Amino acid sequence: MTLTEDAVFKSMRRTWQPVGNSADLPAGRVTGYTLLETELVIARFANGQVLAADVACPHKGARLSQGCIRDGDLMCPYHGWKFDAGGACRSIPSLLEPNAGKQALSHLRTYAVQERYGFIWVQLEPGPLADGREHALPPVPEFEDPRWAYRMGPPMAFAAGWRREVENYLDMTHFAFAHSGTLGVSADPRIRGMEIKVTPDGGYQMDAPFPALETAHEMPGKLQSAHHRQQRSWLPNFTTIRQRFTDGDERVLVHIPSPNTRESCTCFWSLAISPGFRGPPPEAQMDFAIKVLEEDRRMCEMQLPREVPINPARGGWGVLVMPGDTLANTFQKQLRRWLAAGAAD
Repeated sequence: MTLTEDAVFKSMRRTWQPVGNSADLPAGRVTGYTLLETELVIARFANGQVLAADVACPHKGARLSQGCIRDGDLMCPYHGWKFDAGGACRSIPSLLEPNAGKQALSHLRTYAVQERYGFIWVQLEPGPLADGREHALPPVPEFEDPRWAYRMGPPMAFAAGWRREVENYLDMTHFAFAHSGTLGVSADPRIRGMEIKVTPDGGYQMDAPFPALETAHEMPGKLQSAHHRQQRSWLPNFTTIRQRFTDGDERVLVHIPSPNTRESCTCFWSLAISPGFRGPPPEAQMDFAIKVLEEDRRMCEMQLPREVPINPARGGWGVLVMPGDTLANTFQKQLRRWLAAGAAD
């Protein structure tokens, strides 16, 4: 079945996608975000409620993301029209007297919002996926366990499609080259003992030993030491890496490349560190993770085309080398199955 890029975004409109970190949107803050080529205004009101709506004011199309919270309402910067947390028009200053009909016609188109794991999530279109189930956020207990140190990373914009970021995050053979300054002190691009399975929910999981990255002149730090790596992916774009070190310590990272346009995305990410972790403090680990992600961003942005084609073709998915590319190939196959089911719905 030949799929189109339209089918990708159409299916993803029914999924929950991150649009910001909760901590970056205090009460009274107004901002903007482009999700799946839909430009949004995101605002938090005094009661903590978050509004996600089409960015254009229904009056003259001014971007409400350039507005502010005034007297408890979202105010348009152009003519001062005001909207409440539910999107209802509360005030049209230029009217000589209130006009309920005009205000009713001016209700903003709003979208479902939830906050979890420290992120603000938006769903552009309600309704079940092709399998009949509503899309739900995957369970990651460590992110809500107060015993674990949980840190939110700063979102990072990629001038590359979201599938490029997913494939990079799944890649186990680029460390010696793309991360020579951080993870790849002496990484071996040959992967041994990698096990991949498809999960009952249609996602996939990889388990593999990760060797210590050391040379004759440099011993590995804790984050470069030997460990077991498990990557678990929930379609379409929620991927965790669980690292289990030989001393029993663990870390769980998540990457969610939220699609902005067909050739750009914003990577939202966070890190959970097990209690009593014997290694760098959380802040140092976050600084290290930012350096690694910046290396990944550069690799994604230099690839052509900017987005991995949804249909397999030489020069699109590329010349695949097994077993190194098996996990990325599994992602593409499972994603195509997920999209094909939606297209037939």
